[in-house]
Amino acid sequence: MSSDWRTHELPPGVTQRILLIRHGETEASARGRCYGKLDVALSDNGRAQMQRTANLVQPLAPHQIYSSPRIRALDSAQYIANVCGVSITTDTELAELDFGDLEGKRYEDVEREYPDFYQRWMEHPTGVTFPNGESYTMMRKRVLACFARIVSGSPGMNTALVAHGGVIRIIIADLLDLDPSAIFRIDQSYAGVNCVDFFEDTPVIRVINWLP
Repeated sequence: MSSDWRTHELPPGVTQRILLIRHGETEASARGRCYGKLDVALSDNGRAQMQRTANLVQPLAPHQIYSSPRIRALDSAQYIANVCGVSITTDTELAELDFGDLEGKRYEDVEREYPDFYQRWMEHPTGVTFPNGESYTMMRKRVLACFARIVSGSPGMNTALVAHGGVIRIIIADLLDLDPSAIFRIDQSYAGVNCVDFFEDTPVIRVINWLP
């Protein structure tokens, strides 16, 4: 990985930069559960992760930060805002998938209570609609519409976007013209950073899942 892009100045020909950053690790009570709309706080380790990521991102000097309104993302974005001295704009369209009636349930409970749905979900994770919640297609539509608005409104800028693994996978898969079924081939660690440079309308992904 070359180092010429790791600067606060946009490289020659680059018309804007988007940093896609996943929130830090969540508290233990959420692990093994379906949580999308559910507000879950960062763990102590998650806060430490985000401080390291904020220090990693600081030399890139983002001009603005967009964040999911979920507390795990918003608190993560605050670490970056603190070291970079920029404000945060929240956007509900950057939220994680809405699991509907399954929010907060453990996966083993979903398997027991909704066996047919659970089997379809495991076999075709992007092909189901969660009861009283969203489908992947619904989420993808809102996320990409929001991303397009951010890109069109930020020419010449370096923007940090702090969100969730699902949100970031959707964006990267779209930029790479991947089939939606392939999104889980894109690893997204807690507090990982992805860098996308735009040459006018052409995106170039500089790095995926960059960690301090």
